Amino acid sequence: MRKSGQITVFLSLALLCIFSLMCGLIESARTAGARCYLKLAADSAMDSVFSEYHREAWDEYRLFLLEAGDESDILDSWNQYMEPYMDSSGWYSMEVESSEILDKVSITDDGGAHLNQEILDYMKYGIIKDMPDSQGAEDILKNIKEASSVDSLSQSYTEHTKEAVRLERALEDINDCLRAQKEYWQEAQNEISNYDGSGFKDKAKKLKREMERIPSLVSKYGKLADELKKNLEETNRKKKALTKDISSNMQKAISEEANSYDSYVNQDGARRKQVEALTEKMNLQQPIIEQAIERADKVEDIIDNWVYVDEDDEGPDLTELWGSVDTIWDRIQIPALSYSNGVKEPEKQKILEQVVGFAQKGLLTLVLPEGSEVSKGVLNGNSFPSASMQDGDGSKLNLLERIIFEEYSSRFLTNFCSAEEKDYKYEMEYLIGGKKQDEDNLKTVVTEIVAIREGMNLIHILSDPQKREEANALAGVITGVTGAAPLAGVVAFFIMGVWALGEAIVDVRMLLEGKKVAFVKSKDTWNLTLSNLLELGKKGKTDGGKGGDKGLDYTGYLKLLLFLGKQQVQTYRLMDIIQWNLSKNQEDFLMENCVYQAEIKGKVKTKHIFFGGSNPFYSLDVKTEKAY
Repeated sequence: MRKSGQITVFLSLALLCIFSLMCGLIESARTAGARCYLKLAADSAMDSVFSEYHREAWDEYRLFLLEAGDESDILDSWNQYMEPYMDSSGWYSMEVESSEILDKVSITDDGGAHLNQEILDYMKYGIIKDMPDSQGAEDILKNIKEASSVDSLSQSYTEHTKEAVRLERALEDINDCLRAQKEYWQEAQNEISNYDGSGFKDKAKKLKREMERIPSLVSKYGKLADELKKNLEETNRKKKALTKDISSNMQKAISEEANSYDSYVNQDGARRKQVEALTEKMNLQQPIIEQAIERADKVEDIIDNWVYVDEDDEGPDLTELWGSVDTIWDRIQIPALSYSNGVKEPEKQKILEQVVGFAQKGLLTLVLPEGSEVSKGVLNGNSFPSASMQDGDGSKLNLLERIIFEEYSSRFLTNFCSAEEKDYKYEMEYLIGGKKQDEDNLKTVVTEIVAIREGMNLIHILSDPQKREEANALAGVITGVTGAAPLAGVVAFFIMGVWALGEAIVDVRMLLEGKKVAFVKSKDTWNLTLSNLLELGKKGKTDGGKGGDKGLDYTGYLKLLLFLGKQQVQTYRLMDIIQWNLSKNQEDFLMENCVYQAEIKGKVKTKHIFFGGSNPFYSLDVKTEKAY
């Protein structure tokens, strides 16, 4: 009996198609699963690599830094962490063939943007007390800019006051010369009355020498006057440019005081004409002096060579002979200026100028508290990140982020007032000054804080009618004039500027003593009287002022200086400090070897389960990246 196999063949073919489809689906799912498994393995291995962050950097500065001196270190570590995943790949049957780093970003790259980001990421979890908001930050910046502009103008006008005083001293020299001429003229006339020819000629020659000094004195006066006028014009242009940073009330107060300088220069026009006319007048008098001396010589010859006729001859008529000399001498006219110099108390003026001199030459000595010592720490090293810093955009931090950076710096860095002792102690000061020596950075910071305080103090003085009146009164004593005399106004503004500087010196001394200083002064928080200011100028030292609970301490003012500085520069200097401290326990530590972000490409060999023929192996590529 014959049987048909059509059904069996058909079923076999159908099952073959079904099994092929199922195997294809399974292989496709397995391949997709392999890719997913590979991506998971690569990312997990990269997470493990970045978990090997520098533990001391985290403990000391709360920063994640992956130290890798060479790219191979990252690759070796990644391959090592990939091995367990490859060994456990099961039916995926994977094996890493090769790997390479596509991109590596160091913490020192991109203008320090990555370090700034790590700081912001950490600090957002911190508790920051009394931190201003964006509007508060803008107000602080506005106040600092105004203080800086006012201080800049004050320093310019202080120099103009010195120039005006030098001009007054030049006028004093001219008046002294004219007074000396008058005295020599009178003494010479007395010698004529005494019939003393040699005495007369000696005084006449001295008079002539004094007259010969006038041209150089007049020239000196003219140069000083021209210099003052030129420099004042420059300051007026400067004042106009700084107007945008100064409030309208303060602009008005400054203009009221600065007008004295313009009035003084304008007044000098008429005075200068009289001064310059002296040269011609001296030229007219000198021939008369020479004529009188020649006549005196002839008179002496007549007397010495007189021939007596007889015993009754009484000799030459001395009155008539010397009278001829006196007649010539009377023709000499010693001019006098209708203007006298306006500095009647030069000692007080010099004392005030000494305050400025002390601040310029020995400021650190003035502000250091009794018994305190300046750190002699030196930052040694040639491979600091800041040495390789390139100008670039870096990270654009807004005002609030800048304040967060400053808060971070104050938490993790030391400064003059810190209790912790280090070989290189003034770390916050280094962010501002950038010098290798602690002492140099402290000098830089002290100078900048004094400048801010000087501007803020002058703003207070100009806003306080009582203090302005006190300054005007002292100016009246120094110049010997009262009222609205231009020179008195010039000296008064100078006194205000020096007073603000003296108060700033007291302020900084208080800060270094650990006290707080009000950012905006009031009558209650003001320390230095004018009498104390003069004592400061005499002795070159001052006592600290009274502290209070309100205001900013030394660290607070360091934050203000950081707020005004260049962010990128400060970021790289922060890296310098971190590297310096971490290298003490690890000599080869370098910030440039610390990785912030990396991207790796791996090539994995796997094989088909159901297909592949004689060569069932194929490759899969995977990319993974990680950043702190």
